[in-house]
Amino acid sequence: MNRKSGAANVFFILFIFVFIIITVVTVEFYHIFTVKEYIDTELSRALNIATDYAMLDEYRMEHISMIHIPTAVSEFESYLHNEMQLNSSNERIEGGEVKYKLIINNTDIVSSPASYQVSGVVRIKPILLSSLVPIDIDIPFKAKARNQRYE
Repeated sequence: MNRKSGAANVFFILFIFVFIIITVVTVEFYHIFTVKEYIDTELSRALNIATDYAMLDEYRMEHISMIHIPTAVSEFESYLHNEMQLNSSNERIEGGEVKYKLIINNTDIVSSPASYQVSGVVRIKPILLSSLVPIDIDIPFKAKARNQRYE
């Protein structure tokens, strides 16, 4: 009788296991990357709109960059809730589940020269492992808008 070695079966199972792990990690990193890019783009847009909308026209004629801070904050918050569809806790809910939560840790607004900066983290849950691993992933962000005049 000729005995067959089980090494080929073990290596095949090991290969499948490693392939699944690499695929799951790749999908999770891609999800993190796309969420970070989306948040960076939307926050930059929100800050630019808020800064532009809050520019004081009486100073603009004299080529001075100055914003009205309460207006800028109001426009920024309006963009977060109306355009990004965040609730009062800065959470984006889709299909009854929280897709992500925006946590703003630092806000820096300078009236003149006009500048608005926010930083914090975006808290997301893993896509494939959310039922197995009850962790949240914090993705740091930092966005800044400023009004500059070149003349």
